[in-house]
Amino acid sequence: MDSSSSAATRTTTSLRRPELSPSALFMKERSKLLAIGRVMSERRAAKAERANGRAEQTTTESATAEYAFQPPQPVISEVSNLFGPESIQNRGVLPGDFVEVRKSGKPIYGIYQQDFDQEVGRLHSTSITQGDTILTHRTADVVFRIPGFLFMDRHKTAVGPWDPEINPDKAPPGAGKVATTFADEARSVMGTHYLKFNTVYNTFWNERNCRSVTIPEVARFVFDKEGAEAAPLTLHEVYATHLFLTEDINLLKFIPSIAVRWTGEFALRSPKDVALTETVTKWMRANDSKIDEFRNKAKLLLENYRRGDTSAWKGVTFSDSDRTIIEFVRQTAFTAYSDVFLSPHLAYLPRLLRPMDAYGDIDARTPFTFLTEIGVWPVWYNMEINRSAVSVTESLEEEQAIMDRVGQLHPESLQQDFEKELQQIRQHAAAADASRQTVQENDKTAKRSTTTTTTTTTSSPIVLQDPTELYRRDPCDDIRHDFGDQPIYAIDDPSASELDDAFSIEPVPITTLTPEPSTWVHVHVADPTSILPPLHEMAHLAADRVQTVYLPEGVWPMLPRDFTEQSLSLKDDGKPKKVLTFSARLHNETGEFLEYKIRPGYVRKVLALNYDDVDDHLQWDRVHGGKEEGMRVRNAVLTTPEVETGSGLDRQYYRSVKGTVDGTNTELVEGLIQLQEIARKHFDYRIRSGAFNFNMGRPMIQIAPYPLQPVAEEGWAAPVDYSTWQEPQISCRLDPSFASPSRMMVAEYMVMAGRIASQFAQDHGLPMLYRTQDNPHEKRQALLESIVREKTDPKTGVIGLVDMLPLRPYIPGAEISTTPGGHWSLGIHAGYCKVTSPLRRYSDMVAHWQIKNTLLSKHHGQSEPVFGLNALTPLTGLIRDRERMLGMLEARSIKFWLYEMLRRRLENGMVNEFEGVVMNPTADGYNVLSTLLGFQTVVKAEPEDVKDLKIGSKVLFEVNNCNPQRPWLGSIHRATLV
Repeated sequence: MDSSSSAATRTTTSLRRPELSPSALFMKERSKLLAIGRVMSERRAAKAERANGRAEQTTTESATAEYAFQPPQPVISEVSNLFGPESIQNRGVLPGDFVEVRKSGKPIYGIYQQDFDQEVGRLHSTSITQGDTILTHRTADVVFRIPGFLFMDRHKTAVGPWDPEINPDKAPPGAGKVATTFADEARSVMGTHYLKFNTVYNTFWNERNCRSVTIPEVARFVFDKEGAEAAPLTLHEVYATHLFLTEDINLLKFIPSIAVRWTGEFALRSPKDVALTETVTKWMRANDSKIDEFRNKAKLLLENYRRGDTSAWKGVTFSDSDRTIIEFVRQTAFTAYSDVFLSPHLAYLPRLLRPMDAYGDIDARTPFTFLTEIGVWPVWYNMEINRSAVSVTESLEEEQAIMDRVGQLHPESLQQDFEKELQQIRQHAAAADASRQTVQENDKTAKRSTTTTTTTTTSSPIVLQDPTELYRRDPCDDIRHDFGDQPIYAIDDPSASELDDAFSIEPVPITTLTPEPSTWVHVHVADPTSILPPLHEMAHLAADRVQTVYLPEGVWPMLPRDFTEQSLSLKDDGKPKKVLTFSARLHNETGEFLEYKIRPGYVRKVLALNYDDVDDHLQWDRVHGGKEEGMRVRNAVLTTPEVETGSGLDRQYYRSVKGTVDGTNTELVEGLIQLQEIARKHFDYRIRSGAFNFNMGRPMIQIAPYPLQPVAEEGWAAPVDYSTWQEPQISCRLDPSFASPSRMMVAEYMVMAGRIASQFAQDHGLPMLYRTQDNPHEKRQALLESIVREKTDPKTGVIGLVDMLPLRPYIPGAEISTTPGGHWSLGIHAGYCKVTSPLRRYSDMVAHWQIKNTLLSKHHGQSEPVFGLNALTPLTGLIRDRERMLGMLEARSIKFWLYEMLRRRLENGMVNEFEGVVMNPTADGYNVLSTLLGFQTVVKAEPEDVKDLKIGSKVLFEVNNCNPQRPWLGSIHRATLV
């Protein structure tokens, strides 16, 4: 067996006993090594504690620093746990929580009661407020919460006991008063320390060079509780800090993140932006002539725009003061639509625009309209990119500077010649073989001359200390496995530029060692860590970005395209590719793992294929609804404008859109069929283990031209006539992830790789980032699992929409943890890691560094992990929070372009009627899911029309109003279909 095979598969002849099968031996040896690995991990943790001067702590105590997600507890013992890596904020709001709800920017304090009315099957979030008044609101309106607040001892004494399981909508009398009393007390604390609070901005921006802050960081500064020996913060101090940061006047300096309830994070507006706002508002109050000059110019521009005569804009230029005012309006537009925090700029906008007599009511829509009418933005401008708490463009200059240094110091890394490397490796291996005999003899002599054994810990060849240094030689070259001319299948969308995973299979002959019918599955993953060390400045940039960002108008890669597209992507250019390969031997009947191994390798014969082409040669019986449903999803596309009007509407593709699979190539087609069959066996194994899927459907957007021509974000010299630009063509379709056999097959191989990586990490005591999903709460677990078993289709693994919707509020979310745990909906009980996308996910690169370091330790001496638990634990929260914020940005951008398409259809007199499925009946209508495009909206209806509707009812509704910038849809009921 090759030297890089997992230790779990290496059993000597002397250890084998006839009564044990290879599988049983494998599991026995795995258990033994797992125990050893845990001991090693505990020793490393204890050593780290001693090195930090905390030798008095026990190994058990040091292990508690590890982040292992726990369900919400009724009492918060540590205020620091309200936010950050150990936060439980990310769970759904639960009965008994103190909540601050924002309505039209105004805070309301209360105790949360319920989030789902099981009796009527409706989403129904309510809180009890001052005077025990019931407030109905969205959970998204909650900007601050204290979990389990009402169950703290002092509050239980005040209001009495309450069991939300029995009475979820009946909090005890006086609960609202408890909440408002706490808020009043916190506000008093804020007032007492207001002078210190007013120094926060200057301290963190200027003195500490911070660009964002968290509530605990600010609280510790204000209340003099910084440092390891400081007293812990109180709940009053933490909430007082939140109240200060969210005051209307302070929102000019502190911008709440879109995930502020989870993270407690606020971005600091730059002094330049703060000064700009103060300057413009000062000009307005003083009736400065700069304001009048801008008004006169803007009025001329918008009058010509409304007449359709933008040719009159020729010769108009913007002055420095004009650009300052434009930026003020631009910032107003970004914040104007917030339902939670009021825009501090919006209150000043009427002073600027009303004298122009161009607008009636000046509201949240006005700044966007104004900027389009004076030639700053096109009507299709997507504000979401600049609204987001995370920027996708801020690090582009830093990236370019790093790449310039790479080009000077390591130009060879951008144009790698792997054939030449292979020749050098063979020469090196031959030289090593020639001297190995001498080394072995010396080792024997040394062993005979000593009676003690020592273990040497070496520095890791993975880690280079110089942040500008790339690997001169790949540390894993000596242990790479050459997969030869074995066909390697890379299946993806034709527009994908980052091909970072592929797979192949090898049938296993039946022998005495492998008596059961089985197949080796190899998941080959692109290997950026063959070039990039973990401390390199590009690795740090990737850590900040966390992942590649995919938006309808363009892609912002985590790693520079010069890295990924030239030599790392698994494209079929005939050149060898470096990979990290995750292999498992699967039982052909049960789909279980019999053994596994992880190896750095080379692949040569990569076949880059498109999903739709592969679908045409696979079985469709595992697709929910079969081929008929799959083809409906593939062909259900709505496009505006409907007819392409020129070559400017082309999208960028990286290979042929069609025809990547030659149907006459029987070897290729048979290979694809075998790949699907193996994937199905593993899928069936997971279904038997409790896995399930549910497909709500979600829209996918394609824009042409792609990538979209960027709009200037600053430095406007003159108005731009966007009528001369090509209006983007917008196409919307359903996400085909669950309606395509090839996509489902690829996803299954990725799950296999994640299981292999997790097992490897546990067997070697290796700190790792695991993806987990808790089982439901113990009070509901038995009921939910029985429903899942009863309602899950055994072939497709899908729970129907009607059966799934009532379960959704009780299904835990996925988490990132340093503790291997189960993943309930995937049917995985022994741990799962994401490792198959290192070109576009930083956590996957971390896993690769960890694994490679362990593999090399077998050859170069034991070394510490690249990332210890102390490093990985805080990383879980950082990755989770940025992933969520980027997910929100992607979702809101998709929603913008979908709504923009619907707006155009309305503007052109087209009817926007859609069939849908009722998700949640309401008092005056229902929430609905469009079966054509996968979007959700609220439909208004007369009570008589909807009195008999229930979850799953089929309806016809019409979108009759649309505001993409908010974003908001207005819809009305047309007919009940079933």
